[in-house]
Amino acid sequence: MKKILISVLTMLTVIIGSLNSVVAEAAQDNAVGKAVESRETAAVQFTDIQGHWAQAAIQDAVQRGYVDGYPDRRFLPNQQVSRAEFIKMAVSALELEAASTSSGSWYAPYVTAAESAEIYKAGDYADGNLTQRMTREEMSKLAVKALGYKNVEDKQWMYLASKDGIISGTAPGVISPTGATTRAQAIAVIERLLQVKSGKELPVDKYAVAAAEVYWHKTNIFSVAPEIFNGPDNHNKNVGIDSWKLSKLQFGAPDGSVVAQVDELIAIDWNDPKDPNRKLLPSKDKMVWVFGAKSNVFTDDLQAYVLILKSHYVVNKKPKSYPFDRLSLNILGYNGKPNGSNLNMPYAIESKDSKRQVNGLVIPKTGFSTRGNLNVIVETITAGARVYQSTLSRSILIK
Repeated sequence: MKKILISVLTMLTVIIGSLNSVVAEAAQDNAVGKAVESRETAAVQFTDIQGHWAQAAIQDAVQRGYVDGYPDRRFLPNQQVSRAEFIKMAVSALELEAASTSSGSWYAPYVTAAESAEIYKAGDYADGNLTQRMTREEMSKLAVKALGYKNVEDKQWMYLASKDGIISGTAPGVISPTGATTRAQAIAVIERLLQVKSGKELPVDKYAVAAAEVYWHKTNIFSVAPEIFNGPDNHNKNVGIDSWKLSKLQFGAPDGSVVAQVDELIAIDWNDPKDPNRKLLPSKDKMVWVFGAKSNVFTDDLQAYVLILKSHYVVNKKPKSYPFDRLSLNILGYNGKPNGSNLNMPYAIESKDSKRQVNGLVIPKTGFSTRGNLNVIVETITAGARVYQSTLSRSILIK
């Protein structure tokens, strides 16, 4: 009888234990479900994101759990983000391990995690103050590091970030490197970063890429006219975009008597009426391309790029030998002979508008052939004195 009673009690204990386990698991699942539901509800119920351009990204970020709103049901999407806050968001979104600590600032564990993952290092910010606002360039730098880029040049961060679709412009052709980062912008960048890391190809703001290239190394020819200057055959360090170096932009006499400087070389797509750099050109009826005494008007169907050279130089000896305060631009490597009526190679451009003068070339998109490579060259304009020149880039182009 005792054995039977003991067996019954044992079975009851097992059953009760199992029931408790089921109840506990159900309670845990319910708690997790409520937490997820709470996040989803919070994302939907924020009072200040309805219709905001980043609404979807904000909702995704809240559901992922790396950012929250405020107790008053506001998200404050346009509030500026500090460097520490952005690092915390990025570390959490990338699921990097941030060990808790009882000492130091609240953001110390996230900074340590970011340093371990090599997406941030001390010295990334000039003043070293992590509580200061995050700029768009600083945000781009962390994102580019998170994508695994190495050996990045100074000011190249925004170019790489825009080229991968991580950032876009604040206006057509405007990237605002020193502009503040808002909570909405920070989340949009992190969401795009996660998508790129997962292998997704994002849409790219081509005007932002071109502007970021100018910000990086004073030209946009490789972004605006890649098929001419940075085609698939330009895959080593000596040609294409890698042949352009800031050190080549200043040149002149060894004794310093003539110092020439290329300020910018801007490419404009003549066939894109929305190209933001068209503002550099005079109106269509005031611009011609020339060969000798022959002038040709620019027409809408002219398949071409316009290259505008901004330059200057200082002459410390015999200034009358260098009568122009600008450099000339040429591109060598085209086949054929210039004829002044057919755009088959680079031709000089002129402005008939005295208030908007231009210095540069028009180059064809089609209907030309090359000797296998193109060299972009600038040189001083002299009156019988020595000519100084610099080859800015070399591109392989077989046509």
